[in-house]
Amino acid sequence: MRLLQVINALQSAGAEVLLKDITLGLAHRGFETVVYLLRSTGAPLEHALAAAGIRLYRSAISSVRSPRQGVALARHLRAHRYDVIHAHLFPAQLWVALAARLAAIATPLVTTEHSSHNRRRRILLKRLDGWMYRRYTDVACVSQAVADSLGSWIPEIRPRLSVIPDGIDVDRFATAKPSDQNQLLAIDGPIVMMVGRLDPEKDQATLLRALRHLDGAHGVLVGDGSKRSELEQLAARVGIADRTHFLGSRDDVERLLKRAVIYVQSSHWEGFGIAALEAMASGVPVVASRIPGLMDVVNSAGVLFEPGNAEELAQHLRALLADPARRAELAKRGRACAEQFRIERTVERYGALYRETCGVRTNPGSPAAR
Repeated sequence: MRLLQVINALQSAGAEVLLKDITLGLAHRGFETVVYLLRSTGAPLEHALAAAGIRLYRSAISSVRSPRQGVALARHLRAHRYDVIHAHLFPAQLWVALAARLAAIATPLVTTEHSSHNRRRRILLKRLDGWMYRRYTDVACVSQAVADSLGSWIPEIRPRLSVIPDGIDVDRFATAKPSDQNQLLAIDGPIVMMVGRLDPEKDQATLLRALRHLDGAHGVLVGDGSKRSELEQLAARVGIADRTHFLGSRDDVERLLKRAVIYVQSSHWEGFGIAALEAMASGVPVVASRIPGLMDVVNSAGVLFEPGNAEELAQHLRALLADPARRAELAKRGRACAEQFRIERTVERYGALYRETCGVRTNPGSPAAR
C-alpha cells in the first residue's frame, strides 16, 4: 500500500511527531509512505525521516496559507498514484481536500484531528469547515474529547469519526538517562517542569504564578513560542526570575524529564496531552489542568486542578513537594498508564484504518468521492 502524508511543516510538536512515528512504524510493516511538506524548515524530524529512507516532497510555495498550495498539490496528485492520502493540521487539511477535487481523483482521504479547539470555530467559517471535513472518508481523533468537540461543531460528519489515541515510544522515556546537571544550569532546588510551545493555549503563566508561592522550587520551561518575552517579564514581575529557566526548544526532552521532581501541564486546552504522557512514562508525577483531552490521559494517574487557578496549583505542588511517598505512588500509576499508549498500538490502528479505508475507495457514492 502506498500512502501520502501531508502536513504544514515538521517542527517538533505532537502532530508532527505522530506523523514521523506512524510513518516509520508502518514502513516496518510493509507500507510505502511518502511525505509532502507545505513548508520545509530543515527540522530534525525532516532529517530523521530522510535518514530512514522516507521520500519527502517539499512545496515550492512560500506560504502554507496560500491557495496556490492546493494547486501545486493537485499537480503532484495527478503525477503520482497513492492508495490513501492522509492530512494533518490546518491548512494542510484544506489544501488536500481542494487538491483532490482539482485533480479529480477518487483516492480516499483521511485526516487526523489533533485538537479539541481551534480559531476557525466561528459561524462565518462553519460552512468552510463543513465542506472540508466532508471530503474525508475517515477522520481519526486523538482522543474522545476531540471527537466529541468536532462532532458537536460539524454534526453531519459524526459517522466518519473514530478515536485513535496518540502514542509514544514508552521505552525511550522510561529508560533515558538524566541530563547532565550542567545542562540545567546547575539548579540546586527541586525542579517543576513543563514542556510545550510558549503559546497562549499552554498557559505557562499559571505555573509561574503558582511558583511564587513555593520557596526554593525552580520552574523549567522547555519550548519556545510567541509568549516567551511576556513570560520572562511575568517571572521578573512576580519575583521568581532567578528560579525560572527558559531552555527553548530541545531534542533531549526524555533526559531533561529525568531531572524533574514534578511535571505540570497547565494548558487551557489540549487534544490529547502527549507531553504529560511522556512525563508519566518517565516516572515523573504529573499535575495537570482539568480539561478534556488531558483528563483522558492523566485521570487518576495524576493530580488535576482547575485551569488558570494558580492558587490551587500551588497547593497541589506544595503538598507533593513535601510528600515523597505520594510522588512515588503517582509516578508508579503514571508509568502503568503510559503502557496503554505505546506507539506500536497507534501504528497498528492506523494501518488497520488505511486498509479499511481502501475498501471503500471504489464506492462512487461515498461523500468523499463527490
